[in-house]
Amino acid sequence: MKTDILKKPILLAILALLLLGGVGYAAFAFDIIDLSRFSLVNRFSSQEFMAQVNGEGVQTALFDLRFAQIEDSYKAQGTILEGENRETVKQQILQDMINEILLVQYGKEQGIVAGEEAIDNEYQRIVSQFPGEEKEFRQNLAAKDITLEDIRRTISQDLIIQQVIEQQTAQNNIEVSEQEIQQTYDEAKAQSAEVPPFEEAKPQIENFLRQQKIGQIINTLVAQLREKANIVISS
Repeated sequence: MKTDILKKPILLAILALLLLGGVGYAAFAFDIIDLSRFSLVNRFSSQEFMAQVNGEGVQTALFDLRFAQIEDSYKAQGTILEGENRETVKQQILQDMINEILLVQYGKEQGIVAGEEAIDNEYQRIVSQFPGEEKEFRQNLAAKDITLEDIRRTISQDLIIQQVIEQQTAQNNIEVSEQEIQQTYDEAKAQSAEVPPFEEAKPQIENFLRQQKIGQIINTLVAQLREKANIVISS
């Protein structure tokens, strides 16, 4: 039993290496979205924005928060971001935040909204992850100068993007073939002897491949939106 538990994370790590290709939006389906991804409403001065996306700002404070989270994750793996690597990560974060604003704007143009009940439910789910629940959650927000209004707006944007992804997924009729699953399994197995049997690994591989295809569709949509967008990056 212990062996099976150890094998699964190894498989996931191998698949992540195989399937990682700049497709960040697959992360939505794995519930690893953090609250620092989005810009807040334009109630700050222009100096507090990293960029403007069709008149909507990418807030510097949230950019810094997101970078700090990613930097901490690198440190936890024994890697220090320095020099060119540090700048590359910063540029990727900024471009991701711009893309996310574009998806929210697109969703709103499509008539997609986040209902109050859905926002409330997501807020409660987030709060429940803190040991002291809402009190500790509010203290964490205050320390980062983020208000509850900001959080609810962020959740709303999050939900809109998820609906955009669901819409695009339904429209494109995504399928994963047995051959694709087998090929990915063989590649993973060639990298490690710790990969579980095919039938056990199959659902994980199918999900990864599906998310990769969704990511490619969303990236294509983002590229189209960027062509028409007015994006100004602060110097």
